[in-house]
This record gives sequence, C-alpha cells and structure tokens, in this order.
Amino acid sequence: MRLGKLGKIIDELNLDAVLVTYEWNVLYYIGVPRPGGTFILYEKGEIPKILTPALDFWRLSDEIGERVEVLPYTTYELPGFPKLIKGRLSEWISKYLSDSGYGRVGLDLSHATPLAREVSERLKNHAVVEDISPRISTQRSLKEPEEIELIRQALKISEDSFIKLLEEGVVGLSEREVAAKLDSHMRLGGADGTAFETIVASGSNSAYPHAYPTSRKIGLGDVVVFDFGAKFMSYCSDITRTLVLGTDEEAKKALEAVSEAVSTATDVIRDGVKSSEPDSVARGVLRRYGLENYFIHSLGHGVGLEVHEKPRLAQGIDETLVEGMVVTVEPGVYIHNKFGIRLENLVVVRKNKAETLNKLSLITSV
Repeated sequence: MRLGKLGKIIDELNLDAVLVTYEWNVLYYIGVPRPGGTFILYEKGEIPKILTPALDFWRLSDEIGERVEVLPYTTYELPGFPKLIKGRLSEWISKYLSDSGYGRVGLDLSHATPLAREVSERLKNHAVVEDISPRISTQRSLKEPEEIELIRQALKISEDSFIKLLEEGVVGLSEREVAAKLDSHMRLGGADGTAFETIVASGSNSAYPHAYPTSRKIGLGDVVVFDFGAKFMSYCSDITRTLVLGTDEEAKKALEAVSEAVSTATDVIRDGVKSSEPDSVARGVLRRYGLENYFIHSLGHGVGLEVHEKPRLAQGIDETLVEGMVVTVEPGVYIHNKFGIRLENLVVVRKNKAETLNKLSLITSV
C-alpha cells in the first residue's frame, strides 16, 4: 500500500483529514483491484479508514485489514458486520468530519465523484476544502520500479500478441475480427483485459485517429493502424503499429517519417526537459517531410493504472519531465480519404536519456 504518500499530502498542505473517492486513486493507494465504491478516509495521526460496501468488506479485510480499519457501509441493517455504517454515506462522512472539529479537509475533486461533490457541499460551512487532485496526479506520475515492471510486462503481452496475430494473417478478415483476435491473444497471454478498446483501422478508416473496428475487410494494398494495449495487474500498456500492405510509396514515405519522428523525439526525453519539447521535435521532423499539418494531436501522455495520466507531451504545456515518469511517444499523420500512419512507443524518463520499453520494431512487416 502507498497510504504513507497520502500522509505526506496531509503534512504538506497542513490538512486535518483527506477523503479519496476516485476509483483509480483509491486503487493506487491501497493496491486492491476493483475497488469500486471503496473510499479512503485518512485523518492526521490516525489509522486510515477504508470505507467499502458490505459486499466487499471481507475481501478487503482479508487483504489489507491488518494495516487499516475497514468499515462496511450499506443503506439497510445487516447482522454480523462490525462497525456497520448504515444510511447515506455522504451524510455519515460529513457529520463525522464536522463532529471531529476538522477545519481543513482534502478531497480529490478533479474527477468530481458524486460522493466528493456531496461531501464538499456539506462541509462548506464547517471547513476549508482543499483539492488534493494535483498532488495525487503528481505522485501517480512518478512510477516506482515495481510499477514500471508491471507496465513492461503488460507491454510484452501486447507485443507478443501482435506478433502472433501477424503470424496468423489479417488479410481477408474484417477489422472487427482482427480486433477480437488481438484481444483474445492478449487475454490468453496473461492480460487482465485490455487497457482501452482496441483500434484496428484499415484503408481510409486509418485516417481517423479515433477510429473503431468496422466490418470492412482488410485487403492487400491497405494501410492498417493497430492501436492496442494489454492490462496486467491493473497496469496499462499502450502501443500503436501501422502496416503498409501494398506498394503505396506515399504511405511508405509517411511511415518512415513518423518512425523518424518517434526516434528523434525519444532522444530528447530525459529528466528536467519541458514536456512540450519532444512534441516540438517530432513536429520538426514531420515538417521536413512536408507532413507537419497532418499531425493533428499531441505527442503523448503518461501511462499507469489509467491509460491517460499526467504528464502530457504537447505544445503549450509547461510541465517538466521527471525521472520515473512513463510516457507514450505517438506522432501520427492523417490524410483524409487516403490513409493514416501512427506509431507509438512507451518510454521511461531517466536522468540522462529515455528508456524505451518496447522490443518490437517500429516498422513491422507481415
């Protein structure tokens, strides 16, 4: 568990207590999968309280109960549950905090869960409510070695599954069929599931950055974009590869340009660099190829428990990259009614240079 990090936020902001309600933040701090409906109430100098639905009480008690106080809640009476919280949870929390005389309370408000909103509203006349979301996002962005290893494993499952898919062949299959096979390979390869809905986009569909698999059959001569990622032990991976199945020289040149943009942008990623710099470098590469205007999104984002986390690698973003961050590098070129090319690697920010987690080459042949 990482509840000690939550204690640091209490100390840094001089808070009396914090309430964490966003599911992925709760998972980050307690380390128990699928914590939906579970919340953390951490008071300064006290044993953290884990508030969980009665149906999950015994699971959480067995997994983490010795280090925290697990309290079940429900809207009706249930025999056999110690310290049962009965009734509306927001009312119980608000009354508990008010009765404790706490003057400064932290909530993770950026994702605005109903519970956080209700508690914030109820406390406004009793305490100063501080949004601790930025502090949590920063903590989550700095990956511990074991987190990086889980992301690495998730990525390995993704790449192994993609190689298996290509060995079986994709020509003649619909985008939906290919996406289903890739998802199945990831599951059978050890994944908890997928980090997001798999994209397989062929032909002119590949020019849509957020395409979705359709009934279109993949043919010889197509450009095909695969954007996918396995999830392993709750941690995400994110990878994109593009196949040029035909002899389209324009598409092949664009593929080479995007590959160069990935490599060149990765070369400037290191501790202390502004997060906008790799984006600018990638655009500079595509500008030399006359393709900059077809790059219509930011270069990358953090990856962890969620597939989109802090930081953002984008123009106009004044964040500093810090050692331990895991980010995507994913430039793309999208020419409407023709084709799209995107390549994406996962890299770790290190002190002197980035560490690329991918083993699969950027340009892949069938």
